[in-house]
Amino acid sequence: MEKLSSRERVLAVIQRKEPDRVPHFEFLIDDPIIASITKGGNYGDLIELMDHDAVVTKADYLNKNINGNRYIDEWGITRAKGAMQAMVPVDELAAIRNFSDAINWNPPDPFDENRLNSFKSLVKRFKGQRAIFIQVRDVWSLPRDLLGYLQLMMACVSMPDVIIEIVKKGIDHNIKIVEQAASLGAEFVLTGDDIADNRSTLISPKMWREIFEPHFRKLAEAFHGLGLYYWKHSDGNIMPVMDSLIASGIDGVDPVDPLGGMSLAVMKEKYGDKVAIKGNVDCVNTLVNGTPQQVINEVKELIFIAGPGGGYVCSSSNSIHSGIKPELYKTMVDAIHKYGSYPLDMDALSQRE
Repeated sequence: MEKLSSRERVLAVIQRKEPDRVPHFEFLIDDPIIASITKGGNYGDLIELMDHDAVVTKADYLNKNINGNRYIDEWGITRAKGAMQAMVPVDELAAIRNFSDAINWNPPDPFDENRLNSFKSLVKRFKGQRAIFIQVRDVWSLPRDLLGYLQLMMACVSMPDVIIEIVKKGIDHNIKIVEQAASLGAEFVLTGDDIADNRSTLISPKMWREIFEPHFRKLAEAFHGLGLYYWKHSDGNIMPVMDSLIASGIDGVDPVDPLGGMSLAVMKEKYGDKVAIKGNVDCVNTLVNGTPQQVINEVKELIFIAGPGGGYVCSSSNSIHSGIKPELYKTMVDAIHKYGSYPLDMDALSQRE
């Protein structure tokens, strides 16, 4: 098969075609992993060194330290820094408590002159070579972080107007970010809101459809109106709302979480003709405590299941977090490159050591 560029490879997959090789990229890679693999380099250096097929980056927002390990960001959300890189919202310091708070709250300025500095730098480095993703939120994480989990759950029942007001403001902001990114060279959008845990969605499918789906659909329509492809990320078991997500217009699903009971085989069989699929080497067990051979075996199994016919990106089951062993991540990427070439060698992929 003719060799494709990384960009062409991802475009083929999002169009559910067979590329020359199963692509690889990640939703998120923590800084300690980047520093370890690149010997002190940056994310762009990692992309080149590991030959990722896509670049995924966000808009830039400032965090102000307010007390020890606590920070407040431009959205008015107070977060605490823990053992891992991601900071966790502090629910007791939630910024919004009622409808008045929601009305008076506003997102940061999407047109701040420094808002897309990181994005511009990566576009300059990789445009035309690799798929360029702009990552924003969709409809769930912003109200969760502004209200806190408990109050959000109660507000979905008692104050849905508060949730809707926040969601509207959030998606308007993110559409403006994506509009700018598209004009600068983005071709893909990835949203990273986790709407489920290992059991099911965090709210009922009925509540999802009534409160969140109309705005999620508006976001997808806006992305498509800009000529962009839309890849949706969520941890956990999102099967109860999968039909809703697809009907709303997503083009790809990430990461088909195995710890949430998500089956790659089921996803491929049921939805492989509708959306591209990304996942799902276990980043909780295999990439943390596994052996190199276990990593290779898992990569081979996943490509065997989801690779035929194309439309598949092999990646971790969530992200490359700080607890993953860098050498096992490198083993995973090497195995994808070795065993993912089309036409797939199904005999080699079926063999396990």
